[in-house]
Amino acid sequence: MSADALKDRRRASRRLGFGLLASAGFLLLGAGADAQSFLGSGAPRALAVPNADPAAAQAQPAPDPAPLRPVRPDVAEPVAATTALPVPQRPLPAVGGSLRLSGEESSLQWPVYLTDAQTRERLRFRIGYLSAISVVPHESFLTASVNDVVIGRTEIKAPGAVRIIEFEVPPGLLKPGYNAVTIAGSQRHRVDCSLQATFELWTQIDPSWTGFVVPQATEAGGLRGLPAVMPDARGIVPIRVVLGNRPAFAGFERILAVLQHIALAGRYSQVAVDFGPALSGRAGLNLVVGGAQAEAAGSQPLSIEPAQADRPLTLVLAGDGPAEMDAAIQALRAAAAAEPVGSPQGLQAFALARGVPTRGGETLRLSALGVSNREFAGRLFRTGFDVVLPTDFVPADYAKVNLRLAGGYAAGLDVGAQVIVDINGRNVASLPMPRSGGDVFQDAQLALPLGRWRPGRNRIEVSAFLPAQNDRVCEDGTERKRFLFLSDSTLTIPNLARAVRLPDLAATLGDVPRLAQDRRPRLVVPAPDRDAMAAAATIVVQMALAANRAIDFELVADQGRNRHTPTIVVAPARALDPDTLRAVGLNPDQIRQIWQGRAAAGQATETVREAVVDGLSLDRLRSNVLPACALPAAAPRNAVAASQRIRVSSADNEGRELASAWSVAVRPQNTVGGYVSDLSSRFATATEGALRGTAAWLSNQVQEPEIEIGPQASLVVSQGVSGRDMNSLVTVFTAPNAATLAASAICLTAPAIWNRLEGRTVSLDADTGTLAQYEAKQAAFFETGGGSFENMRLVMAGWFSTNPTFFALILFAAAVTLGLSTTAMLRGVGRSNPGRQGAAAGTETETGEASR
Repeated sequence: MSADALKDRRRASRRLGFGLLASAGFLLLGAGADAQSFLGSGAPRALAVPNADPAAAQAQPAPDPAPLRPVRPDVAEPVAATTALPVPQRPLPAVGGSLRLSGEESSLQWPVYLTDAQTRERLRFRIGYLSAISVVPHESFLTASVNDVVIGRTEIKAPGAVRIIEFEVPPGLLKPGYNAVTIAGSQRHRVDCSLQATFELWTQIDPSWTGFVVPQATEAGGLRGLPAVMPDARGIVPIRVVLGNRPAFAGFERILAVLQHIALAGRYSQVAVDFGPALSGRAGLNLVVGGAQAEAAGSQPLSIEPAQADRPLTLVLAGDGPAEMDAAIQALRAAAAAEPVGSPQGLQAFALARGVPTRGGETLRLSALGVSNREFAGRLFRTGFDVVLPTDFVPADYAKVNLRLAGGYAAGLDVGAQVIVDINGRNVASLPMPRSGGDVFQDAQLALPLGRWRPGRNRIEVSAFLPAQNDRVCEDGTERKRFLFLSDSTLTIPNLARAVRLPDLAATLGDVPRLAQDRRPRLVVPAPDRDAMAAAATIVVQMALAANRAIDFELVADQGRNRHTPTIVVAPARALDPDTLRAVGLNPDQIRQIWQGRAAAGQATETVREAVVDGLSLDRLRSNVLPACALPAAAPRNAVAASQRIRVSSADNEGRELASAWSVAVRPQNTVGGYVSDLSSRFATATEGALRGTAAWLSNQVQEPEIEIGPQASLVVSQGVSGRDMNSLVTVFTAPNAATLAASAICLTAPAIWNRLEGRTVSLDADTGTLAQYEAKQAAFFETGGGSFENMRLVMAGWFSTNPTFFALILFAAAVTLGLSTTAMLRGVGRSNPGRQGAAAGTETETGEASR
């Protein structure tokens, strides 16, 4: 036998021996073990899942486990290419931004509530992600942390399919209550080292595959455990209302109140309310009102049935009467009043998830806003934080917010190196880094105009552009530090003008009780079917979460009576009264024309509900579509030609002159109103003659511009003020049909979209999450600052800053008036000179004699 043949035989023997050893190993492990039990032990592993649909993956039989391979303790290695895994038992809640890790360094954080029993279990943390093709694997890493402790790190290499990573959670790391879960990404480009190439780097987290893998028998117990209710694969907590009988509107009012208190007690970030038979599965909860199940629950006004293997937690109300409902609300209110518990990092993450509130006139350290010290070696540095301003804050350029930065930059940066600050997605300030030798600064000042802020939540992002010459040829392999950012930087917010600006969705949807004052706001549902009521309940619960208190709505079907209270109208377009549409500036004929094809489609309600709970496709992940936004594929989103548009009516503003515009611009609710009315009256009288010729031009200045809404919009939200006080505010939520209205309400109430609502009119494409906003050109201010002169001064300054044309005209008229009055006053002032008069007379006499 030749030497080569002998070597081949030895290789074959070794392969046969390895195969026998592997077979013996699988016999010991159990050939029938499923994928989850197999992955429940050993080091962290990764799996590539070409099919991103969790439902389809669950339906597939679990394949035989792949052989174990040696792994590094800090990097997860792949063990299978087609292994199907069940959806995580504890998905992560919805957050206020997208689920994309962008640029060279980025991170996402969630506050996750776990019960005491869950924290004692052996848990694993699972991540599903899809990355851009431009991300180079051996230099890009995904890191998972729990309560600031790193539990795993893996290379990013999933450009063509969703990749599943699982990490073991060390015992004792998780605490009962809230825990901070962080996913961070460090990404580098394959071939391009320029600053522009950093915008091509992204890793998309798939929420349907991301979360804690926990045992099924460790669910929440009692009302104090409501925060532990599991969200669905989108991060939403679904609540199904099971009605034993159909209650009257008064009964529905009480059900809405109970739903709000459930969401507040659970401290949920997003809720989707529905009516129908009880939910199955593990996510969400059922609310049973009346019926046989309520009678069997006993005499307790609110009883709890723990979650089972195929059914979520169930709350049972003994009845829909006032006494039973009030008792249930009191129990839920007590649960909501309890202080949140958890790890220090988890409690901080929970507070930051809602934004840091401020009333103005204070200085905030960025460390209190969740910003940490960072040394950065890349080309584009990013960090951000959220600040919540009062709902009656006046956004105008009467003052500036001061951002004081502390940090430094290295030598060798290009001339274009600079720091840029964005507020709510818009550039507002920049700071150059001009010194070629680098610099360390402690007090770099950036002025952020208040006109770029909005009532409610504001997102502030600080970016540092750090290009260098060696980026052009990718020669810098040392990862030299380029930028230093210190958390002792501060944000100083000045005294804020306090007045409600109407119409403005940002100022009203977050705090309806402030507008109503001592009146009950009204919820109008003209066609109260299952989908319309589900949409109304979802919106109402989100408004309560935004206001952090329940709202006592009066539920009616007709808007015609009692218009002197803030009103919310939720209905398909064809169910709305044309006068209601005109009150919010919408043309009823045009809006019904543009949606007539979709209104007549009549897609099934169940189709919509199934469409929004499926996992995200690869295309939707690549497009960074919010998981809460999905419409059924059968919905004719473009049934009308794209050339057709809706035009917001402006007839209610035609013919308004300067004096009228000024008189309605600032409408105080107190004694200062007399001063403003008197001032406007005197001003109109003094300038009537001078400005009469410009009446037509002034009419155009106060006229609302025409707003075009494309046919792809699936939901329109618009506001109008029909009277002369805040109680006349009307807000309309409308869609082509009831099923689309219910699905679009879920997309609208996603925190990433709800926190961006502002202006007079908003249109939403609920299939992509695209939002279009339109400001009111002429808004009214209703002063709420207690009637102080300082607040009134700020409010008036804010109105002038948003109406510069009128400010210039007022100055011009004041200058003309001052000049004319000064001339008239000085014309008869002073005394004549007798000497000069005598000389003039003598000259005249001499001239006469000479002529003779």
